[in-house]
Amino acid sequence: MNLGKPDSASLWKQIVKEVELAWPTDRWRDVGVVIGCSGGADSVALVRALSSLQQSLRQAGTSPRGFLIVAHFNHQLRGDESDQDQTSVLHLAQELGLQIEIQEASKRKAGLAGPPTSDPAEQGNRAELDTDEASLRHARMQFLIQVAKQNGARYIALAHSMEDNVETVLHHLMRGTGPSGLAGIGHPLPIESDLVVTRPLLHTRRELIRHALSEQNYAWREDQSNLDCRYRRNWIRHQLIPMMESEYPSSVEAIGRAIELQSSWRHCIDRMASKWLDRHVKANPDFCILKDSETDRPILIAAMQKLWADHHWPRQSMNQKHWETLAEMIQGRRTSPCTLPSGIRIMESQLNIRIDLSSCDRPSKRQDG
Repeated sequence: MNLGKPDSASLWKQIVKEVELAWPTDRWRDVGVVIGCSGGADSVALVRALSSLQQSLRQAGTSPRGFLIVAHFNHQLRGDESDQDQTSVLHLAQELGLQIEIQEASKRKAGLAGPPTSDPAEQGNRAELDTDEASLRHARMQFLIQVAKQNGARYIALAHSMEDNVETVLHHLMRGTGPSGLAGIGHPLPIESDLVVTRPLLHTRRELIRHALSEQNYAWREDQSNLDCRYRRNWIRHQLIPMMESEYPSSVEAIGRAIELQSSWRHCIDRMASKWLDRHVKANPDFCILKDSETDRPILIAAMQKLWADHHWPRQSMNQKHWETLAEMIQGRRTSPCTLPSGIRIMESQLNIRIDLSSCDRPSKRQDG
């Protein structure tokens, strides 16, 4: 992306403007917002942008009733560097006069896996790393939810950029995702009845964020583990995407546009899926789903994914094949029972299919991040 050489004020104003366009202040000015901040460039930019917008409201003579809380989870995976990240976030919150909440994880050793490979043993290591990274995301999100609930906040704001969204979709694509995985990271994304995750920088390029911070002399921290291409995400970020951009310079923006179109499609399908669930699912005493041979499979799959999310049922390693199996049972095209990776048992009768949760893993609330 060609940023040209605008003056420093215009770059930072562009960041603030993009945040405002993605998430207008009238949606959050009078409620609480918990901002997840690692100390990295993206999250520092989000904290500063939201603080700037809040200050602008006050300077305009209005009195927003809402509040901003900076929340930092210290995984303690990188020794002194992790502690320095925590200190930098503390100083940022103090500089801006914002409340800060910090939680430190118990010290642990992070596992590393190798680069992309066809070796089954190495693939196993990478799968283990995926699980480890997922557990870290889960711990962070649990902390953010806890902070939000304790303070009565309405939103959790996360600093994912356009590149994060593209990397997520490429990761999903290479793992064999269905249409929903191509819709990218959700924004906004309700996780409970009174709590929503929002990502105001999702349409902003990572390069622009760093240029804007640098020209304003705003400091941030770099996590050196983000350079290690033995992590899948880092390999996509530092090797795959640069290779794509060497042949297609606007590939990130092009994929970003495709994600937006796919997301719009997904919202439409989700609305139809919600209506279908209201007509076809009975929850007492067991979850029974009336068979339906007329509805298109994409709507049935979206309905099942929504059912799982609404009830916080574990998805484990469920993939597109499992969702298609559920759709086939609903359509009456498959009559044999099946057991999903989470241990949930699906059984069929003449008129419906029944979801048996008695042997499944303990349900956990849906996390994102």
